[in-house]
Amino acid sequence: MKTVFGALAGALMLSGAAMAQTASAPVKMGLLSDLSSSFVAFDGPGSVEALRMAIEDFGGSALGKPVELISADHQNKADVAAALAREWFDSRGVDSIFDVANSSIALAINTLALEKKKLVLFTAPINDGMTEAQCNGYGFGWVYDTYSQVRPAVNYTIKSKGIDTWFTMVPDYAAGHLMGDIAIETIKQNGGQVLGSVRAPFNAPDFSSFILQAQGSKAKGLFTAMNGPDLINLMKQLDEFGVRKTMVVTLNGIHDSDIKAIGADKFKDIVVSTPWYWDLNDETRAFAKRFEAKIGGKPGWIHAGTYSAGLTYLKAVKEAGTKDTDKVREALFKIKIDDMFAKNATLRPNGRLVHDHYRVRLKGAAEAKYPWDFEEVQAVIPASEAYRPLSATACPLVKKS
Repeated sequence: MKTVFGALAGALMLSGAAMAQTASAPVKMGLLSDLSSSFVAFDGPGSVEALRMAIEDFGGSALGKPVELISADHQNKADVAAALAREWFDSRGVDSIFDVANSSIALAINTLALEKKKLVLFTAPINDGMTEAQCNGYGFGWVYDTYSQVRPAVNYTIKSKGIDTWFTMVPDYAAGHLMGDIAIETIKQNGGQVLGSVRAPFNAPDFSSFILQAQGSKAKGLFTAMNGPDLINLMKQLDEFGVRKTMVVTLNGIHDSDIKAIGADKFKDIVVSTPWYWDLNDETRAFAKRFEAKIGGKPGWIHAGTYSAGLTYLKAVKEAGTKDTDKVREALFKIKIDDMFAKNATLRPNGRLVHDHYRVRLKGAAEAKYPWDFEEVQAVIPASEAYRPLSATACPLVKKS
């Protein structure tokens, strides 16, 4: 009996020591992303630097100790990403993870966040599953989602240009399917018709067969949700086939890095919804100037959103007075979120940060007054219009409450 009590006492002592060690350990933030392939130009190393800038602007320390930042390349492989995140949580003392480019990887990391009771602030993936059907209280969507990128742009094209027949072309993965579904739903709700739809494989080298289908449909509008290298290839081929002479093209969004890579004239006069633009005001321009000095290019909305998420997380740690996950999570919902990225922002109970977006017209090369002058802001899209109403959420936590 003494042996049993002795073992139990020893275990409790070890447990208490481990808890004390964890409590006294520095705040450690991890950035998990694609640092070497498809998402590098508009995410990757730039997001690492943006998170570092957030830590610097917070003062570099939290709870009396320097904040630590680690990053890793998940190589766009779900098994690699899951193994890295698990090691970070289990062995390296990481308290929170940021970015997580690639929607399928994000969904896997969201599940791990629940298992490990750790916070993940998603700033790169457009998939809204983490704050909708698979919301769990530990995953937060910070920058944008499928609804905010697709619905405002399609609505505007229909109402301003009278486009009533459409063809949709989206990438053949989960986020692409969601964007296609939202586009089709929006078109039908406005009394339009969808005359055809295709799903193109990721990293497709040739879109000619899909373009021919779109032209053959005789639709007046083409909605596409391609991004990165796929969008670059598609836009080149749309020009080769003369598509923009007969169809109005609507995108789910555009990264400035893509415009720079292909040339502004390929996108001239296309109207999109964007979460943020570096040239919005003096505050965003100041951030962009600092970022460019470190990276060599202007920041995109993922970079700015990662900065915002990192800075807000550290403010929540300060508010909570601890890095305990649940207490920091409570603090996130209490503190005011208003920075150079997030305006008119509210953190909803499903973990979705809603904030103003912007309707922009893409400029041609001749209109640019200086480098990276790609967008003309036409209007603010209020947060309440940019995002799906909370009453329509599929988040089980919200539905239960």
